[in-house]
Amino acid sequence: MLKIKKLSTVVYAISIFIGGFLAYFVRSSDGTDGLGRQLYDSPGLMKAVWGEEYWAGFGWFAFDMIYFWGGILFFVYVVWRNK
Repeated sequence: MLKIKKLSTVVYAISIFIGGFLAYFVRSSDGTDGLGRQLYDSPGLMKAVWGEEYWAGFGWFAFDMIYFWGGILFFVYVVWRNK
């Protein structure tokens, strides 16, 4: 069971790294990010808080944050709780 926990944690961490890199560091000349999402000008608050000039929209931002932080909470409190 410990091997499955470690493997699932490593797979999730790799997917977060690849997805985060493609979403936030790769930009194409046609106005999309590395995941193919159309980018728009950021609202003023996003520019002030996150420093992002372009974003894919609030829905994608919310999805990214829930996937990232929700996954971390899942692994901390569910998978590794009884270690």
